[in-house]
Amino acid sequence: MVKILHFSDSHVSHRRFRDVKDDWKTQNRVSWLEEDYCIGFQRALEVAVEVKCDYVVHSGDLFDIPVGRNLSGPTEYSRTFVIRELKKFFEKTANKVPIIIIDGNHGSYLTRNYSTIEFLQAAFPNYLFISTNYQLKKAMVDKKSLVIEFKDINFYLFPYFKFGRLPHLAQAYENWIRNHQQPDSDKLSVAVVHGMQRGMDLHELILQYPYDYVALGHDHKQRKVKKNAWQAGSTEKYTFAERDQENSVLEVQLTKGEDPIILPKSIVSKRKMVQFQITLQSDTTPTAFEETVREKLKVHKKKFNGESASRVKIKIDGTIILSNWWAMEDILVDIQKEVFADDYNILEFRWDDGEVVKRAPISQQKGVKVFEYLIEDPVKDFEKYIRSLGIDDEKQAKQMIELGSEIVSEVFTIEPQTKEEGKEEEA
Repeated sequence: MVKILHFSDSHVSHRRFRDVKDDWKTQNRVSWLEEDYCIGFQRALEVAVEVKCDYVVHSGDLFDIPVGRNLSGPTEYSRTFVIRELKKFFEKTANKVPIIIIDGNHGSYLTRNYSTIEFLQAAFPNYLFISTNYQLKKAMVDKKSLVIEFKDINFYLFPYFKFGRLPHLAQAYENWIRNHQQPDSDKLSVAVVHGMQRGMDLHELILQYPYDYVALGHDHKQRKVKKNAWQAGSTEKYTFAERDQENSVLEVQLTKGEDPIILPKSIVSKRKMVQFQITLQSDTTPTAFEETVREKLKVHKKKFNGESASRVKIKIDGTIILSNWWAMEDILVDIQKEVFADDYNILEFRWDDGEVVKRAPISQQKGVKVFEYLIEDPVKDFEKYIRSLGIDDEKQAKQMIELGSEIVSEVFTIEPQTKEEGKEEEA
């Protein structure tokens, strides 16, 4: 029997610059939030020592940055922290437990052909093994496998690759998997993959091939995909959508010819994430809104303590008159400034108004158009504009006029309102 500790998505060096209290744990070295993700990584390795595993597998996104257009690298504090924790782990296990890490969609300098996990292998060349996005692309070109072989087990590596965007990439990736990544040994076989089915980055063949275990990453919610395939989840809560889920790592026990035994091991986060809902009505006043927000925050009104401070988010929906919403936004900004004083034990305070319908009020004079003194007939004016473009395709021109007229009519309130709609907006 072989025992593996499987974890993923530690996102070390994750930082926030907006909606977070400007308070450092160690001034100019590490913020409270950044340290949370370091601690998640640390606890995962501590569990690996406790369960006396034979191998450790990390399924991607060890570091949070760079990602996308953010070319910032991990902070020196985070890099040093990871090196120190790896050194402690190898010392505790007498250098007898290898660690396998693959690239995720975070942590690669896409314009520099470099991954942040490369310096880790350079620091521990005999005990730590990596596979980057660039090694995957080179393996596809060279028609070679990405496999790390040990005496009792083979690890087939699948760093993050968004193959689903272009048909020719998808075909090349599938050919590579079919020809070079199928398990073909009597030894145990483990696929290490950063991808999920809904993201066009987890190929169906990987779940069909007879790997003894598929160690998945990318989905922050720990779950079983198949009896031999699990998403490990994350080691620290990343977004408010994850606030109620439990972070953990997986102890995986593998015996050839038998189903894997999966034992989740909890990693408890020290920081609470709190989200509350406010639904606006058309007659909600800014004063009433402010009272509601302050009432929700009362429980957090205590002296700030970085070790226990909460992350708080307001989710706002409903319908509101635009002028009232502008006043409410000002109120939220003022409250945020007050919250980030030492009288609230809140580290992060943000709001999401993406589902709020903001409506302009109808003129109090029945039948009067707000814009009638600016444009006499906006629909006709829009049609003249389209005709002035000289579009040769008459069908296309008519379609543009028809669609544009509907939009203009709605914006300029040309269509008659029902009595109920009128009352709601006037309220």
